[in-house]
Amino acid sequence: MTQDHKYHDEPAVAAVEDGGPLTSPSLVEKPHSFRYDVVQGFFLQNGPEPKHMEFEEMLKRNFGLIDSTPERWNNLRRDVRKLQDEAPEGTHYKVMFLGRHGQGWHNFGASKYGVDPWEDHWTFINGDGEITWGPDPELTPLGISQAQAIQKCWKEQLPFNPPITKEEIKWFVSPLTRTGQTMLESWGDLLTGVPEVWEDWREIYGSHTCDKRSTRSYIAKRFPTFQIEEGFAEEDELWKADDRETDAHMQMRAQRAMDRLFGINGAKETFISVTSHSAILRNLLAVLHHQPYPLATGEMIPVVVKATKVEPNGII
Repeated sequence: MTQDHKYHDEPAVAAVEDGGPLTSPSLVEKPHSFRYDVVQGFFLQNGPEPKHMEFEEMLKRNFGLIDSTPERWNNLRRDVRKLQDEAPEGTHYKVMFLGRHGQGWHNFGASKYGVDPWEDHWTFINGDGEITWGPDPELTPLGISQAQAIQKCWKEQLPFNPPITKEEIKWFVSPLTRTGQTMLESWGDLLTGVPEVWEDWREIYGSHTCDKRSTRSYIAKRFPTFQIEEGFAEEDELWKADDRETDAHMQMRAQRAMDRLFGINGAKETFISVTSHSAILRNLLAVLHHQPYPLATGEMIPVVVKATKVEPNGII
């Protein structure tokens, strides 16, 4: 009944509710179009102090925004605009709100059985007769409430003019059901634009049933307000039962997604929301040269990102 340990994630982070250990994967992917760096001084989560506060406390502190004045969001706009205005050619700035989905039934299953039994057996099947976690599980009731806590906090910020109108922010989401649900529950009627579904934002793929996505037709029917990217296959052609994606490959597609965001045909908006998953966000933070920051289910981390164009000869 036990699977080969080569499909056991090390460290286990994808189905772990607290996001796993306070470590970062080695950065093994070289810059493609841009080198990415985090601009500190805006949000507590970006350092230099390691993760030290529960997300519930961050919600009480304006998502971790260091500036607590009534003008905090306007000041953030002003400061990021100043960075951009003074930046040399080829350097661009965006503010990204990176959210992990709320608790899914696979997260519940991993907690029910423990990480090692989960990684060695349960994650390779679809359920245990009581609950179903594969393929493509839904949020649990707790997961829905975790996502709704984000919406509540954004609504509490409304008197202070946060940058969340469709003119200022662009929404992106993984194609998995739990992230689509989280996107809708965490934004609610504040979601006035059209979220784009990108395959590159999905969780580690291969072998674990919870990470196999639904068909394109199902996604389009389940989330009719979402725009699915061009070239998106009907069936999940990336997931294979006998393979498990590596950190190196996740970093490649994280960087590819970032290059697409910052590229000439990318998002014109300065503020970006991405609803995604623990392991891919862990690797994205490595690409961003961010300190280790495991995201618990339902948690969101804001990041001010500096992108510096890489010349064809590799010089930044």
